[in-house]
Amino acid sequence: MADYSKLAKDIVEHVGGEENVNSLTHCITRLRFKLKDESKADTETLKNMQGVIKVMQAGGQYQVVIGSDVEDVYDQILLSTKIGDKSNGEPMEADHSVSGNKKSSIVEKITDLVSGIFMPFMGAFAGAGLLKGFLVLFTTLSLLDKTSTTYTILYAASDSIFYFLPVFLAYCAGQKFGAKPFISMAIACAMCYPSLTGLFNDKEIAVTFLSIPVKLISYPSSVLPILITVYAQSKLEKGLMKVIPKIVQGMIIPLLDFIVVFPLALIVIGPVTDVVSRGLAGGIQMAFAFSPAIAGFALGTLWPLCIVFGLHWGFFPIVMNNYSVLGYDYIMPPTFGANFGIAAACLAVFLKTRNKDLKLISGSASISALIGGVTEPGIYGVLLKNKRIFIGMCLINGISGIIAAVTGSIRTTQVPVNVLTIPALYAMSGPAIVISMVVSFVGVFLLTYFFTYKNDAQPNKA
Repeated sequence: MADYSKLAKDIVEHVGGEENVNSLTHCITRLRFKLKDESKADTETLKNMQGVIKVMQAGGQYQVVIGSDVEDVYDQILLSTKIGDKSNGEPMEADHSVSGNKKSSIVEKITDLVSGIFMPFMGAFAGAGLLKGFLVLFTTLSLLDKTSTTYTILYAASDSIFYFLPVFLAYCAGQKFGAKPFISMAIACAMCYPSLTGLFNDKEIAVTFLSIPVKLISYPSSVLPILITVYAQSKLEKGLMKVIPKIVQGMIIPLLDFIVVFPLALIVIGPVTDVVSRGLAGGIQMAFAFSPAIAGFALGTLWPLCIVFGLHWGFFPIVMNNYSVLGYDYIMPPTFGANFGIAAACLAVFLKTRNKDLKLISGSASISALIGGVTEPGIYGVLLKNKRIFIGMCLINGISGIIAAVTGSIRTTQVPVNVLTIPALYAMSGPAIVISMVVSFVGVFLLTYFFTYKNDAQPNKA
């Protein structure tokens, strides 16, 4: 068993000590620090530290890539330092001062915002999506009857996080924007309240608020309305804190949130964001309709690069918007082959290399990508160290993306992409998506093993 406590201590020490840490979160493979001054971090020492795959400065964060053990290291940091008080206590103001005095770009700000809002509940999201995918498979194969109570119970478990997505987003957005997160959640719950959804479904009722017409939209499973609403809530709260005496803030501010922000969300924010959502979905559909082959090749080829720079998080709100507006997503299927291409490249290196350290890293990275759908260990630990492998893999992934795009492959629910979920993906999209993933895996493996990887005494050189 790895010594997570020592690794945690060493990482904190070399990011400049806990006094240099503004906050800390983690995703599937990375520790994501917000540092007061990134120049105090000893990046070179961290890069060469046993247990650290790579160090990145992206998205306004100082990211230490650990791999599948990241949660254990994160827990040890919280146990041994006071960093957890900064990360899990009262909601912080949105942090615009990234890397000391260095200003972050708009791309970094968006990436940081999206990852900060969506990342915290990704584990629950992945588990529910996987269960939902298997329910699709079982009902398709007639192994489970949709009218049975067993199906109803399992479907409730799988669909609840998607139906009540605004509630999850509200809490995370409240923390990110500096709003009161439980008030944000209460507003989101009101959006999904049965009486309100009943009004939306009853087209004969003219809905008004104080004689102001209200155009209701479907808020369950939506993304943009609650995000904009919580942002407005944060601005209102910060303004009210300046004028309302502290002794009554705890009562007055929540009251004003409910009677001002919630009606504003229904009257203005909801309808406006609904138009934006439908326009965004329609615009992307037009781009795919113009040339699905170009769109598929670009997504498949560039997806590993998006992962490298953390830009893949920027697609997530668009994907969720597609589920909400269209009932399915067609943007991500062209990227599915990338997971298998990364796994294949690492497997080829594992089978061919004579370097014991690289064999260990590439073998575990291949399993991580193939079984868990986690690709960062393979990208950072193996592929970026050999540009020929990386470029070749990206090009084959592009061909895989073309297949998925031109055949109209879709995903009807957010199922993780790995070898275990292939049957579920097949049930949702048919044989074309499986063919695209096989092309990526076989093509990248053959290209890597026979052409792009040259085994030598120093296999890490490009």
